[in-house]
Order: sequence, then C-alpha cells, then structure tokens
Amino acid sequence: MTQALRKVCPACDEPEAAKIRPLTTESGETEKILGKCTDCGSCVKACNFLKHYCDSPKELARRFLRNPLENIEIPYSCSLCGLCQRICRHGLYPGGMCHETRVKIFQPLHDRNLPADFVYDYVTPRLRGIRSHQIFSTSSVFALSKPPEKPGIDIGSVPKRVFFPGCSFPAYAPDVVLRAYQYLREKLPGIGVVLNCCGKPSKDMGDMTKFRGIFNNTLAEFARLGVEEVVLACINCHKTFRENSEIRLRTIYEVLEERGLPESAAASGGPVTIHDSCPARYRPEIRNAVRNIAAKLGHEVKEFRFKNELTQCCGAGGCAPTGNTTLADRHTRTRAAQARGPVITYCAHCRERFSTQVPAQHILDLVFGAPAGKQLTESHDAWKNWLHRWQLKKKLQHL
Repeated sequence: MTQALRKVCPACDEPEAAKIRPLTTESGETEKILGKCTDCGSCVKACNFLKHYCDSPKELARRFLRNPLENIEIPYSCSLCGLCQRICRHGLYPGGMCHETRVKIFQPLHDRNLPADFVYDYVTPRLRGIRSHQIFSTSSVFALSKPPEKPGIDIGSVPKRVFFPGCSFPAYAPDVVLRAYQYLREKLPGIGVVLNCCGKPSKDMGDMTKFRGIFNNTLAEFARLGVEEVVLACINCHKTFRENSEIRLRTIYEVLEERGLPESAAASGGPVTIHDSCPARYRPEIRNAVRNIAAKLGHEVKEFRFKNELTQCCGAGGCAPTGNTTLADRHTRTRAAQARGPVITYCAHCRERFSTQVPAQHILDLVFGAPAGKQLTESHDAWKNWLHRWQLKKKLQHL
C-alpha cells in the first residue's frame, strides 16, 4: 500500500484576514472517479466502508449517478475521513463522492419547495438527531459570547482573540473546558470565549443550506466582537474554519506547547497510544504538539499502526453511524484493538468512541486534571451532555 501513497493536501499557513471564503462542496467527484479510477484496489483495501459496499469505487459512482436515493444508507455510511484520497495515486476522493451524493439528496428536494426539513422527516429520519443537535447548539440556551477584553497590562499590540471549544468537548468535560479557558486567560490576556457550533454536522449531512446559515452566523458573531484570532480545542472546528474562512486560527495544543503546561499539570507517566483525528491528517504542527504535551507529562508515547497522514477514523467521522451503525461499531472495535495501552485523543468525539472499547482520555484531561477513572466508567447520556453545556455557560457568564 505504501507504494501508492501520495500527499495531496500539504499544510499551509493560515491567512490573516478574517474573511469568509466561498462555501463549496466537492464538485464532480463522481464523474472524476468514473473517468480516472484504474481499479487498482488500494483505497478498497484500506477502507472498511468501501470493502463492505463495493469492489471498486466505480461501482458506487454508477449507482449514485443512477439514483442517489436508490440505497440511501450507503453514502451516509462513509466517515468522510479522507484516507482514500491520501492513498489514491490520482488524488481521487470516494469520500467526496459520498458527500456529493448527500448534497444531491438535499438539493433537489429544496428546489421543489417541499416542507421545511422534508429530508429529515421523510427521506432520512435517522438524521433527526443531527438536526436537533444543530438547533440546540446554536440556541440562546447554550450559546454564549464573551468578547475579547483589553489586557490589564501593556503587552503591546495583540490580536483580539476568543476561545472556541466546540460542541463535543463542553458536553463531555465542562470543568476541563473551564480550567482550559482560565489557563488561556493567564497566557493570552484579554481572550474572550464563544460557545457555539461551526455547523460541521449539517455540512457532513449534505444540508448545505443549514450549514451556510450556522457557519455564517458564527463568523458574523466573530465580526461583531472584533475577533481577529480564534483559539480552538476541537479539531473538527479547526478544519471547518480553515476550509471555509480566512480567520486566523490556533489550537490550544499549540498554545500549551509554546507557553508551557500549567503548574497544576502533574506528570502521570505510563505508556499511551495517540490517535490522530482525521481532520489533523495534514496538520503536523497539531499532531506534534499533542505528542510533545504527552511526553512532557511523562508518558511513553506509542503509536497506532496507521497514524499521522495515514490515520484511520475512530468510526464516528462524517456521522457514519447514522448510515450503518453496525459497520461503524465494527470499525471502532478494529481500530481500538490496535492500541498499545490507554488511548489518548485530541477529539472529544473520538474519545467517546474509543471509551466503549478501551481506556480512553482526551489530552486535555491529562493537562487540566480530570477526575481519575471518570472517562473509563461513564456512559453516553445525551441529556447529561446538554446539562453540562448549560452549566458551563452559566459558569463562564459569572467568571
């Protein structure tokens, strides 16, 4: 397989101007696969999704072109992780074809002036949970904006910043998010905080209308606050802002590496296996920062067989469980079985998936002192997650 590898998306510098890029989706990916795929089989060998549904991505391309609604489970079972494109010697992206098909499922129905949310209610009812998540995440009950403040000391010209922890991490570990923000206020004086959603779940579903609304509203809120730089904890949010806007971005992992760990961070030691989240496939600066943090905490860093640009999805990417839950769960078990010691992630959703199979922690759990054993015994509870987010909002309001 290594002979077929080719880097197709090198890391690039972030632009400084906080402008909105034109929002685009994969264009003509289905036709590209039909015209250029040589049936070499490299992508199928590397991908459980493709292996399950076809012998060649050309099979899926023909099916999707014939009728996107023929078997709606298939396009929604892809994790959109990008490994297939990384492996393809021609840079073809079967995952992009699946997303393109999801967009096609939504777009014609919108054009026919059918009732709002017709697709969710009648065509793909398994996506209703995603719709509800997007409504709640952006509601005034859970959203919060604390603008950047002028630093109390003269530290020269600094950009106006906010911390954007995303959706999953506040739901999982609100106290860790709070301590992370307190750390950032110490290291980056004047930083504000925004609790909201980038809209990636809607984009993954193919509902570009909802995605554009959520994403543009979030960017408009940044503009209202005068934000020039966003510090993120969620790697999925990082990818969404990076690909669809020109606002300057940093991750808290890079800040921790540059400014040092908090004094309260205690070395815990022991071997850990680091899982690279799919959106970090072409972000070596983030991957390296996480590994350096783990090493500073005294851990012996082990690696999955597939890592860095060749990382495999945890099983939840692209909201794949909404398509074929059994396939997604099998993928999670297969990936977890490769771990050599407890799994450390820098994506809250990845940590949630792995915790069903092996001991799993978020790297910020280690840095900011989550209760020992918490992540090993908890079960996923949607109502508890929303309560966590509401409680975090109230604490931040009074900080």
